[in-house]
Amino acid sequence: MNFEGKTAIVYGAGGGMGLNIANDLLAAGCDVSLVDLKPQPNAISTGPGKAEYFQGDVTDEAFVADVTSSTVSRSKGLDHLVNATGVLWFDRDRSVVDIDMDLWDRVIDINLRSFALTTRHAVPAMRVSGGGSMVHIASIDALRG
Repeated sequence: MNFEGKTAIVYGAGGGMGLNIANDLLAAGCDVSLVDLKPQPNAISTGPGKAEYFQGDVTDEAFVADVTSSTVSRSKGLDHLVNATGVLWFDRDRSVVDIDMDLWDRVIDINLRSFALTTRHAVPAMRVSGGGSMVHIASIDALRG
């Protein structure tokens, strides 16, 4: 697949798999909006694609809408969406029998609802661009509990 001249948004790009995917896309010539709750990492690759970092909460629909519109305005379209956002708090996660339900709600918001929000805002932009691709990454940890 040729990514040169294309545009992507990678959520969960503050480290780990999301950052690695974003760096691979940048190296392939894709312009990438990297998004995470964490501060911008030092390990963002330089070109040939252009990078822009957005720090914020992917469960906040207004923030997701802002990221999408800023990306589309900057690059004149959107071709790819990657959702690599996810949390598992080993020190606080428990069996569903024992977990604090506020923590449960936050985990569901981050690990599931954010995928719906990012997709909701990406699809209209991708349609205008003539289509696109989406990758939603889940974890084996979904089988825990």
